[in-house]
Amino acid sequence: MNSIRYAASILALGFLAPAWAVNKCTDANGKVSFQDAPCVGEGEKIDVRPAIQGATPVRPAPSAGKEGAFGASWQRKQYLQTQGIPQARAALARNQQECTAQPAEATTQAGPLRRSTLPSGNQFPKDLAAAAAKDKAACDARSNELREQLRQLEEELSAL
Repeated sequence: MNSIRYAASILALGFLAPAWAVNKCTDANGKVSFQDAPCVGEGEKIDVRPAIQGATPVRPAPSAGKEGAFGASWQRKQYLQTQGIPQARAALARNQQECTAQPAEATTQAGPLRRSTLPSGNQFPKDLAAAAAKDKAACDARSNELREQLRQLEEELSAL
């Protein structure tokens, strides 16, 4: 029984006329009444406005010294934690892996001096050793550079 009453009340509310139109009506005796239906005799339509002017609050301008919850420092911190530092660590690990792989290739080329074992360009083992030392120095320099970048990123994160 309650569900029938509930459905009937919802249906009745759906057919009600909206009450935003207000008419000021004057009857034959001069009595003034207000209603939402149009007046039968004399009357005028009244525009209804909210009593408070500027009902929509105006947001204050953000102060220059204070940033919001998701400001630039928060965004930088999130970037460093999720992308900057992990990518720097991966680059350092990749560089170290490439550096350890290079000397193995150079030593496999060295061996007894035969025509079939000569590397391309007829480099001799001394030349290969010099090239390997040069490559190792370049790898070490790159590793130091990557370590320094990683250290700077970690310091920036700790400062935030």
